[in-house]
Amino acid sequence: MHNILNINTSIMGGAARIALALNQELNNTTGFSGRLFYGRGNEFNNNYLYRFSLAPEIIFHALITRLTGIEGKGTLFSTKRLIKYIEKNKIDLVHLHNIHGYYLDFLLFTDYLKRKSIPVVWTLHDCWSFTGSCAYLFDCKKYLTGCGRCPNIKTYPRNYSDNSAHMWRVKKRIFSEGWQPVIVTPSKWLADIAKTSYLGEHRIEVIPNGIDVDIFRPYDKESARLELGIPADGRVILFIAADLNDERKGVKYFLEAVQKISDTDNLVIVTAGQKIKEGLPIKVNMHEFGFLSDKNILARLYSAADVFCITSLDEIFGLTVTEAMACGKPVVGFKVGGIPEQVAGDCGILVAPKDVSALAGALQSIIGDGKQKSVYADNCRKRVLDNYTAELMVKRYVKLYTDMLTTNKHS
Repeated sequence: MHNILNINTSIMGGAARIALALNQELNNTTGFSGRLFYGRGNEFNNNYLYRFSLAPEIIFHALITRLTGIEGKGTLFSTKRLIKYIEKNKIDLVHLHNIHGYYLDFLLFTDYLKRKSIPVVWTLHDCWSFTGSCAYLFDCKKYLTGCGRCPNIKTYPRNYSDNSAHMWRVKKRIFSEGWQPVIVTPSKWLADIAKTSYLGEHRIEVIPNGIDVDIFRPYDKESARLELGIPADGRVILFIAADLNDERKGVKYFLEAVQKISDTDNLVIVTAGQKIKEGLPIKVNMHEFGFLSDKNILARLYSAADVFCITSLDEIFGLTVTEAMACGKPVVGFKVGGIPEQVAGDCGILVAPKDVSALAGALQSIIGDGKQKSVYADNCRKRVLDNYTAELMVKRYVKLYTDMLTTNKHS
């Protein structure tokens, strides 16, 4: 039995959904046992899911990082609890996900992994691992030469002091020397960027994120609309983001595009996620569902729509894109990050970032053409089944684990 320990900031958010899905499937895979340890959020401690970080330390760690820009300090005892668990239990391989987020002393922990020669897989869900501070690059290339004077210091994860040049040097030393983790990215786009960073010295693999296609599947549109209170005769555009006020998600460009659509008869805008702040009104029928955690309701929301829109200005891999496509919905959005890899094979329309007029035209062309929507629907579902299922994702990771454990055994 191979014991795999997944580690992530929390059990909420995109990275968490992947870590949870992988952990669950590992426990249904012959010869493997999965455990997911996390730092923040509600406690659901059981044999497979455990919060190891101490709340006071998380607050202390966050204060240090936010005020000084120095990362990885403040959760010494929490990290020692994690190491103690690994020491007492036979962990064959550690799978890192997000290790930022004020819950882990990554200097201490990576030093331990190196000393013990524990095989490590590290899935990058953003760019934080090779920058001095930020998780999303936008157009910045400073990660290539050493950061400093970070233009994105106020973006996630927000800091109030710029120590990005120092932290870039620290992270370069820690993450590029003394060990041989296999770096995994969900998109070729991120893999290509990682190869140009100091992580390029390591083996880098692409394993796309997968979803449960039994949950995310096409439901009857009329029934879904009736259930959710969405007008049956509406031409429905769906927009989803955990935080609709996050500038990276580009909601302002979406709203501007909607106002440029010339034919607004029966137009309905549906959103899910933290509700849009006051001051961004649009003159169309709008339904805000707020944050939805129930995947079954989300699947029906996708099914109730005619088109899904994503206007992220930087996106490693859009899980909502995959979910929408699995429900047979075409995608309209900006051509950024890994999204063009997903929305391929006539599955939607992508336009240049911030091009509001082109975005409006793409949305109008899809909601106004019933025949084309059915073509998109078939293409979208097939593309997900061929590339982005949870089953395929787990098979790819299990193969990687097996290769690494076999190599480690004979080394």
